Amino acid sequence: MLILKQATNPIWFNAEQTAINLEVQFEEFPNEIMPFLATSYDCEPHGVDIFNRAKAGEFGTVAPYVAPPEPVQPQTTGTQTA
Repeated sequence: MLILKQATNPIWFNAEQTAINLEVQFEEFPNEIMPFLATSYDCEPHGVDIFNRAKAGEFGTVAPYVAPPEPVQPQTTGTQTA
């Protein structure tokens, strides 16, 4: 199990609030701050622990989920060239 040194910038990953994105640093990797997706159903105990702690507000308020923008559809002019 990895040992969490710090976690910052929690934000809900989805509207269902089943996953949280964070930036984390583990004691095992002291020179790296990395993105981490924490869930309550993670197969690793440290993932579940980080999710529960983040949800409880230990790393600050979890920012709301923001849906990605809808893809832009190409516009057609209605005319075709032969």
